[in-house]
Amino acid sequence: MLFGINSAAQELIGPDYTLPGSLASFEIIPAQEASWHIVPPTASSATYRIDSGSSRLYFASPVQGHYTIIAGIVVDGRPELLVRTFINGVDDGEQPPVPPASTLEAWIKTQLPALVKSENLALEVRLVAESFEQIVQRIELENIRSVQNAQAQLQITLTGTLALASPTAVTDWMPFLTELSRQMERELGDKITDLEEVKKTLQKISDVMQSFELPKSTLKMPLQSIDNPNNRGAGTQNRVLRPLFAR
Repeated sequence: MLFGINSAAQELIGPDYTLPGSLASFEIIPAQEASWHIVPPTASSATYRIDSGSSRLYFASPVQGHYTIIAGIVVDGRPELLVRTFINGVDDGEQPPVPPASTLEAWIKTQLPALVKSENLALEVRLVAESFEQIVQRIELENIRSVQNAQAQLQITLTGTLALASPTAVTDWMPFLTELSRQMERELGDKITDLEEVKKTLQKISDVMQSFELPKSTLKMPLQSIDNPNNRGAGTQNRVLRPLFAR
């Protein structure tokens, strides 16, 4: 995958569903030392343990909900992230089907409200759009000179932005952004390694999201808070995550 999917040979494996209170194991294959994090932040260190080699995480919690395991590794001197989302308990919701769309713009407009289950969607879609725009600007300024660097910078920017937006934003956006990565690959085709074409695609995504209109009922936080980090809610220092976005 171009964005949001780890390109290294390592894979983070583990169950998609766990029983509340039961022990589950998540591990990196092939084994490699990693830094671990769990989203949401309310999942305290009491719910998980890391093995001595730091390549495996053990999880158990009576609290039902969606959890995301994040493992940060280093591949060829570059940080990579492996991410796996699972459900602890019973999933009462059904994943909406993804209808075919002739263009990336059409896909975003139909699938964004279907795949992102967030009470602050109106705010977060603006923040995500700005994250894509930031990468476009860095490419234009030649601060980013490769597709690989653009991928890494987008991971960092999206993670930091969503982690500050709300405690659940990273998990809420994971299904959409993972599938968006696949849609970008399909649209780019054999131009996937062309930085200029990637820049155009990122700009297209940003423009669609910037113009996307949601019902006012979805707005739980004033949009003007985007320009003022102090208005993004209390306790944001506890939500800052390492760069992520992976499968």
